Amino acid sequence: MQNNRVSSGSPGGQGSSGWVDFWNRPNAIYANQRNLEAHFACLQNDLDAHLPEGGTVLDFGCGDALAAEAMAKRCRNVWLYDAAPAVRQRLRDRLSGHPGIRILDDDDLATLPTGSVDLVLAVSVLQYIPRQELEGVLHRWRHLIGTRGRILIADVVEPDTPMLRDIASQLSMARRHGFLMAALMGLGRMALSDYRRIRREAGFSTYTPAELQVRLSAAGLRGDRLAKNIGPTPHRHSFVAQPLQAAGDPALKVQ
Repeated sequence: MQNNRVSSGSPGGQGSSGWVDFWNRPNAIYANQRNLEAHFACLQNDLDAHLPEGGTVLDFGCGDALAAEAMAKRCRNVWLYDAAPAVRQRLRDRLSGHPGIRILDDDDLATLPTGSVDLVLAVSVLQYIPRQELEGVLHRWRHLIGTRGRILIADVVEPDTPMLRDIASQLSMARRHGFLMAALMGLGRMALSDYRRIRREAGFSTYTPAELQVRLSAAGLRGDRLAKNIGPTPHRHSFVAQPLQAAGDPALKVQ
């Protein structure tokens, strides 16, 4: 659950090989280990109230998933999917012996049955899915949650959000957590990397809250916008989506 990941033609409906290549090799998105740990600590704290007690969570585009073990203490099953093979291998190296955690590849994702997931997490994922493929992805998630599950979509980027706003958010977090100098150096490395080229060529999908709610509705989902974004980027948006036909069920109310 972080800045991830798209796979070329995967059954999950993701689809930009440029972004997969980017996440499949070393990059400067995180300034250092402290940055990575602070990011996931923030996610863990924000997500805790949304996790289904004793349920099954699919973390779609999970990245390094440093919060997975904490999630598994509350949930029966934590399924981790990332399109980048190098990320999946790091997850296996670290978590393969955990009884409540399973790392999925594209084939595993394709064979998950209808209604097998209580909560799909998609944190900082939509921007890396081509707009024309979002419909297929949402229908796939809708299939996985059946009639009573939920989808938590976080870190949705609005159109025309200046990159400087994201940079300011990152530096604010770095100042709070003691890695400001490393963050400044990381920004320099990013400026010299191919990130801008990949973002331009592979695309970076953005949505207004109203447009995303329309997209969710077309996939048979009702999307409720949360008052606060999940994660350390407060100017982005988060939504909880649930099946339209079950929207009146009290068990599905947004927490």
